[in-house]
Amino acid sequence: MHALLTYLRRYRDSRKHVRPWALAVPILVLLICLPLLRPLRHADPRQISDHEIARLATVQAMVERGTLALDFDTFQPEQNVIEVREEFYADQPPVFSALLASAYWSMHRLDVTFATHPALVTYLLTVLGTTLPAAGIAGLVYRMGRLFELPRIWRTALAAVVVFGGGVLAYATVLNEHVPAAALVMSSAACLVHIALIKRRLSASVWLTLAGFCAALAMTVDLTAAAFAPLLGGVVLALPWSRLTRAGALLLYILGMVPPILLHLALTIPVTGDWRPGNLHPELAAPLALAPYDAFDSDDWDDDLTDNGYGTLVLRSLIRVGDTLFGGNGLLSHFPILILGALGISMVMHRHWPNSTKMLAVASAAAAIGVIVLAAIDQPGDPGYASRWFVVVMPMLTFWIGAWLRRPHRPLSWALAGIVLAFSTLITFIGATGPLPRDGFTGYTAADAFDRLITGQSPEIAPSFVAARP
Repeated sequence: MHALLTYLRRYRDSRKHVRPWALAVPILVLLICLPLLRPLRHADPRQISDHEIARLATVQAMVERGTLALDFDTFQPEQNVIEVREEFYADQPPVFSALLASAYWSMHRLDVTFATHPALVTYLLTVLGTTLPAAGIAGLVYRMGRLFELPRIWRTALAAVVVFGGGVLAYATVLNEHVPAAALVMSSAACLVHIALIKRRLSASVWLTLAGFCAALAMTVDLTAAAFAPLLGGVVLALPWSRLTRAGALLLYILGMVPPILLHLALTIPVTGDWRPGNLHPELAAPLALAPYDAFDSDDWDDDLTDNGYGTLVLRSLIRVGDTLFGGNGLLSHFPILILGALGISMVMHRHWPNSTKMLAVASAAAAIGVIVLAAIDQPGDPGYASRWFVVVMPMLTFWIGAWLRRPHRPLSWALAGIVLAFSTLITFIGATGPLPRDGFTGYTAADAFDRLITGQSPEIAPSFVAARP
């Protein structure tokens, strides 16, 4: 007993259990977000977006009725709904709803339900589903900042830039799948960074499996995150090990991906008949529920090519990409701080950086380019703030600002960086006041959101889907 007490005393004295610099930004995220959460600003379910209503209705159905089919008693979405065998389902990937249902099951056992305390339940689910993952991103960035050999205060600053300047905070106040998917992508990348920094191969096997699990779970929560799963596998193959060891590492990474994929298939196939969730089955859209976006049709692409030729098609594609980057919902028109992330990626490409770090930087850039191209082709007409489809890639892009921070710069460069950071942070905070209004945004989303914030305009209450259904 004495030996055990001596060991515990030495362990206590040899380790610093509370790291103020690491906790500073996550705590700040919670202090900012908790008063801004959507259930406090708009408690009436008829005044929130159909995207969130469909999610909450699915969570309620899974716990209270044991099915994914919606009953429309408490929540009545008009969009994001599909009809299968005369039953209605949310068209969203169901894994995130299943994770939230596990939390609601505990609340339901304590008699805290949507029937008795709807605002409280929604508030708690939003905290667990989006706000805590946003705070977790800040903690992960601080940990991963060791890759750049930055001092603690600079790692804290980097975490603040990623969360406040990179747009993550804008969607941390409303229930959505993009922020948790971004946190899972960062978790997978953090596992790979940790493997590259440690020397113990035995513990590396655990981190490899966990990296694959997080990458696959992110993919099943938000399909946009699917761009990262194979690219992070390439990071595993770039680790400085022998070929046989890297092959085994990739196998462990793939093995970790199996459970989330199986869960997705188990929840999706009984509803849609294959692995695709309802939003990839436009033919299943409920008759009176407007489709959330126009799905890409290859026949339209062929018609454009036949009628206008390659030149017009290329020009139109470039215009779409430009609108995706600089338009009313554009990525760089709202968050120009991402330009510094791109500069950081270019700096990592120098020869003195390890191959695994270079591959992680390439994976970040390639995933972002893939999402931008798909968004430009599909033109979803997103009613959300800026473009919520980019949330999953933005933390990984802004993380590479750490490579820019470790280099000396002229005062003019620091001044320009400060300007774009201040602008991006301001846009992020404006978006956090209401990123998913029921009636959507028009024009430049930052200006629209700021006008709603100043004038106090409330979303128009539309007639319910059930009342309109014959």
